[in-house]
Amino acid sequence: MSTLKTVAYYLGQFHPVEENNRFWGEGFSEWHNVARARPLFPGHQQPRLPGRLGFYDLRCDDTLIEQQLLARQIGVDAFCYWHYWMSGQRLLHRPLDRMLELPDQGLKFMLGWANESWTGAWHGLTDQVIVEQTYGRDELEAHAKLLASYLRNDRYLDTPRGKPFLIYKPLKVPDPRAYFGELRDRVRGEAGVDLYLIGTWGPGRSERFSSCSELGLDAAVVNNVGKYYRDKRRQAVYAALSAVKRKLYLGPEIRPYLDTLETLERGAQDIAGTAHATVVAGWDNTPRSGRRGLVLRGYTRQSFARAIRNAVQMEQNNAPALLFVKSWNEWAEGNTLEPSFKETWSAGEVLAAELMGASCTVESQDPHND
Repeated sequence: MSTLKTVAYYLGQFHPVEENNRFWGEGFSEWHNVARARPLFPGHQQPRLPGRLGFYDLRCDDTLIEQQLLARQIGVDAFCYWHYWMSGQRLLHRPLDRMLELPDQGLKFMLGWANESWTGAWHGLTDQVIVEQTYGRDELEAHAKLLASYLRNDRYLDTPRGKPFLIYKPLKVPDPRAYFGELRDRVRGEAGVDLYLIGTWGPGRSERFSSCSELGLDAAVVNNVGKYYRDKRRQAVYAALSAVKRKLYLGPEIRPYLDTLETLERGAQDIAGTAHATVVAGWDNTPRSGRRGLVLRGYTRQSFARAIRNAVQMEQNNAPALLFVKSWNEWAEGNTLEPSFKETWSAGEVLAAELMGASCTVESQDPHND
């Protein structure tokens, strides 16, 4: 097995930006959603508040440094910064750009392109578009130049198959095989490096694909938050019922956290090509979505440890071995590795212990250690 690299998704929306100010109100950031959360059913623990790092502002250098140091302490090798490139412009990039100006703390980074229009959908504002996602030749050329500027940085995560670049919704790209092929060529011409293109697979109808190569991808990463039925009729019925509940505000939907293991296993089996594993660090997006949200119950020290062991075992078959953790700081979706206020157990400590145990197991099985 190639050396396992652990990559945590990183959200940069914890500081005000002009687009959010115009749409949501002056000074808005993701903390507004977190602070307004309330319990929606008996035993529902909301609001869930930040602990050690507090209600930070990502314009603060001390926060950026402390996040990196904490990530390295718990075994995270890289942050996957959500990269918002829409209609030839980029958003929420200030934390990443500033991080690269600060002293290197030993943490790598990569980009994950959140390639869908920025809307108010999860707040019930389905017809409200903040910034539209478009695809065109001029946009592609400008995007390739921007990507090249990041890929040339020594801190960008590298693998024997190229520098990883994740696409959140590959099926939304018109003629993805041709688009990604041209993007590869232009990036190689600009930066002299090869892209390792990873597309996010999910159980939803607009997220599922069976072959990486048919889309022009090198690999997939399984987003295992959603429920996945292999039977298309059962999946369609589940999706329809969930949509009705969201529309009528009959939720939140409550499902077992351990469903994520089943979705990961089934999804990986159904993808032709390399499928990277995801570990979900909890899920409760009711701060953002209210009764239209989803809560994964039974997220405990034991279930999280089991999910990590399961995902690490799956990654042993991959080269490169990239374990994605969802997420570092998605506070309004309830999936975080950052410490929370008055927590009874630490997700970061569990991750560190399980990664250390996996590393020791692999070393003990290495015949060269005899």
